[in-house]
Amino acid sequence: MDRRIKIVAICGSPRKGNTFDILKMIEQSNPEIDFKILMLSEVHLKDCLACYSCINNGEMSCPLNDDRDMIIKEMKDANATIFASPTYSRTISALMKKFVERTSYLAHRPIFFGKYALALTTCAGFGGDLTCTYLKENFTQCGFKFLPSVVIMVATKSQTETDHNRKKAIQAYGKLVRAIQAQEDIKPSFGQLVYFNILKSISELNKLKGWADYEFYKDKNDFYYDIKIPIVKNKLARWIAAREIKKMIANKKG
Repeated sequence: MDRRIKIVAICGSPRKGNTFDILKMIEQSNPEIDFKILMLSEVHLKDCLACYSCINNGEMSCPLNDDRDMIIKEMKDANATIFASPTYSRTISALMKKFVERTSYLAHRPIFFGKYALALTTCAGFGGDLTCTYLKENFTQCGFKFLPSVVIMVATKSQTETDHNRKKAIQAYGKLVRAIQAQEDIKPSFGQLVYFNILKSISELNKLKGWADYEFYKDKNDFYYDIKIPIVKNKLARWIAAREIKKMIANKKG
């Protein structure tokens, strides 16, 4: 196994319970991997003020001084990130929501292209699929390439259930490791193309107030990095983006 592989797991549980236990199972399944669990309950992460400073003026202008940048550095240094949250009221935990909010500028100025990700949740009943969808949709916009999500049902805690969950989690983890080892070129999804064109257009319309986005996008053409986009796919993405921008402008005038 390649010892250079590094994977970080962001755990949004307020305690070391079911979600943490699954992550420990994964870690112990292959000790040769550099695997790190970051418990959001154990880091210093303040509540987002919704001041929009990180988006308009750059992330360094955020008035909050905490461990946000440390967590992002761990993700940048890793080959992949596992976003793990228990399912609370059919969605992510409050701690994970705080993390999403504090890193929302990365959806405007994504930096994680070429990195893989996995959404993982534990739940006792309903909502696990919604939790994973929320994580996937938010962090795909940051550039990650997601593998199929993992929903772990923890209801009885019987040995049969535990063995099943361990097998399910380790199989998904294995796919993540193999994807990293394959080192395949990660092509942008159609949704990412549309999102790029929307944000580039917004940055041009809002270049005075939102100069951080404008500086980020001004030298970019078809995507965040140089890649050949099929002409028809590119035109369709731009058309959809233009339609959405038109709606936004109409709403502001209304």
